[in-house]
Amino acid sequence: MCQECAMWEKYRERLSAEVKEFEKMKSYFQEEKAAFDKEKKSEEWGCEGLWSKLQASEYLLAKE
Repeated sequence: MCQECAMWEKYRERLSAEVKEFEKMKSYFQEEKAAFDKEKKSEEWGCEGLWSKLQASEYLLAKE
């Protein structure tokens, strides 16, 4: 009986450590995802801005 209790206690401790590690990695992943989304958004907006400038330049050249 005591051996089973000791075994379950070790299992509980190991599981608790894994949960803490998971929570730490989850927060790290969320930070990395937010940084990626921010970079992606600025990249998309940068491309769209350049595209609109190009179209405006083409329009002005065609008008002249």
